[in-house]
Amino acid sequence: MNPPDQVLAYQEAGWSLVPATIEGKRALTPWRRWQQVAPDPDQLREWAHRWSRCNWAVITGQLSAVVVVDIDPRHHGDHALAELEQRHGDLPWHSVVETPSAGVHVYLRHPGGRIPNSASRIGLGIDIRGDGGLALLPPSRRPDGQYRWALGGPSSVPPMPAAWAELLRPAPRLAACSATTGPGTTQEPVTSRRLTGILNALQRAPEGQRNNCLYWAGCRLAEMVDHGAPAHWRQALADTAHQCGLDPVEIQDTLDSALGAER
Repeated sequence: MNPPDQVLAYQEAGWSLVPATIEGKRALTPWRRWQQVAPDPDQLREWAHRWSRCNWAVITGQLSAVVVVDIDPRHHGDHALAELEQRHGDLPWHSVVETPSAGVHVYLRHPGGRIPNSASRIGLGIDIRGDGGLALLPPSRRPDGQYRWALGGPSSVPPMPAAWAELLRPAPRLAACSATTGPGTTQEPVTSRRLTGILNALQRAPEGQRNNCLYWAGCRLAEMVDHGAPAHWRQALADTAHQCGLDPVEIQDTLDSALGAER
């Protein structure tokens, strides 16, 4: 079975694609490899034959040369965007996908350097799909509706404005530090306390929201690593997610997306 014509058009545009589940937003195949090299049409046909009703997702980042700004009005992303645009200038809406949840994915050309994934870091209800991220593409469909291009397509992705590129890049790396409270005593590092709070939030997440919470936690940890926290804290997130009942493969995919596979 051949993949949809629209999927082949993405491949011709140089985007790296993977098949994805109908429910949720998880890749059906390990996709770390496809962050380094885009699959060819034969590989897409093999996947389409194996999963005839699958969704399709682009691996965002430098290989596909795209970054997705995911705006969710259910969590006030439209209000956060208005405030961000006042400070950093307007986003160019030339390649925009409408999502089943009444949100939008604004596609921008990758500016180079590292653009990390994030969840509500720059504003409530605004997620960033950067290097190692995943975004469902039209004609993907979920139980609550279908993804569709509202404006443009892969051939009209505009450059990312310089002010937004600066906003989305990671903060300069700082050494993690602790405050001394007296001779022979050291206050627990702020980053360690923050990790504890993140793990507690993951443990309290209700069933059905745990994978979303794990992605949020991974994005928070990515910010902490950029400021000097140890990358091996990822395992603490994975262990807690496993204790909450999440599938090990799903855990690794989600953390690869949030933290970047290189971590």
